[in-house]
Amino acid sequence: MKAIAPFLRGDVLDLACGFGKVIPLLRPGQSYLGVEGSPQFIKTLTDQYPGYQFIVRDLDLNELNLERQFDTILLVAVIEHLEHPAHLVAQLPRYLKAGGRLVMTTPSPFGDKIHRAGAIIGLFSKDAVREHETIFSHKMMVDLIEPNGLEIDGYRRFLLGGNQLFICKAKMDKN
Repeated sequence: MKAIAPFLRGDVLDLACGFGKVIPLLRPGQSYLGVEGSPQFIKTLTDQYPGYQFIVRDLDLNELNLERQFDTILLVAVIEHLEHPAHLVAQLPRYLKAGGRLVMTTPSPFGDKIHRAGAIIGLFSKDAVREHETIFSHKMMVDLIEPNGLEIDGYRRFLLGGNQLFICKAKMDKN
C-alpha cells in the first residue's frame, strides 16, 4: 500500500479491490469505485464502507461497462492472476480521465523465484504461487500495455526488488 499511496489522486477505480485496503488511504472527498468478482465481498464492503460504491465483475470475462472515467485506476497485485490480462487492459484507456494514471503492482520475475522457493519450504503459501498465471518482466508488461493504448510513465521495483510498480497513462495523454 505504501508503494501506491502517493498515486491515489481524484476519482479512484480499484479493480479486484479485495478487502478494500486502499479505502483508508483515500482523502476526504475522493470518490471510489471498488470492483470485485465475489458478491459476498461486495456485500461485506458495502456494509463496512457505506460511503463508497462497489460492483461485481469477473475481470477475465466481463466487460467493465462503466459510465464514468477516473483519475486513478488501480490493479494492485491483480494482473498476474488473470488468465486473459489483455481483455482487461484493452478496456482501461477509455476509463482514464485526461491526465489519469493506471497504477499496477505485480511480482517481479526475481520475486516470483523467491516466492516459489519459499513456498517449497513452507515460508509462503503454495496456493498463492499456483494462482499466478503470468509473471511479467518489464518487457512483457510493455508488450501487454502498448498495443492496448497505454504507455509506461513510471516504473520502480520495491520490497527488495520482489515487486514492481508500473505507472501508466493513455498514449494520447500529454500530461
